[in-house]
Amino acid sequence: MSVSIVPDSAMERSEPAMERSNPPSPKRQKTEEEEEETTCFNGRPDDSDFDSEDCSDGEMELFDQELDRSGGYEIDFKKFRYCFGWRPFHLDDVSFFSDPETNRHFVAKLVNLALDQHNEEKKTSLELGKILIANFHPSCGMTFYISFEVNDPSDSQTKPYRAVVRYFPGDIEVISCNPKEESC
Repeated sequence: MSVSIVPDSAMERSEPAMERSNPPSPKRQKTEEEEEETTCFNGRPDDSDFDSEDCSDGEMELFDQELDRSGGYEIDFKKFRYCFGWRPFHLDDVSFFSDPETNRHFVAKLVNLALDQHNEEKKTSLELGKILIANFHPSCGMTFYISFEVNDPSDSQTKPYRAVVRYFPGDIEVISCNPKEESC
């Protein structure tokens, strides 16, 4: 486990928006409409919609199985009423940042930090290709589970990778950055 503390200037990021004056992106609006059909609450007692009686042991077990299957990366949130704090991170939204930065730009910066560390440790020169999906779980800050593709100049191949990165403003910790296992 390696800790990288990155000053805000190194991330070249905007501060999280306190209030939004612009409407959410059309993709975000569609996602909110879809979520109305399958509501996924945090599953914490302070949520007004949470009722522990409504969350069965079976639902908790199914969510645990989904976490085991996906490792936190490609969770099918539509299958669950309660997601126990886990959320998809909508890449094309700007809700986390002020315009013009999108969530995708922020996640790309996290992935590039993870790849820099990976390249240094493994003596590779992988480059970020495409970000596929990102989920997050609140912790002391936010822990991101990111699936992405890398370009490997050594063999001109595109390869699936995953990274776990903890983020707290001014403090970023790369937990892991590895190739996606074939069985996942």
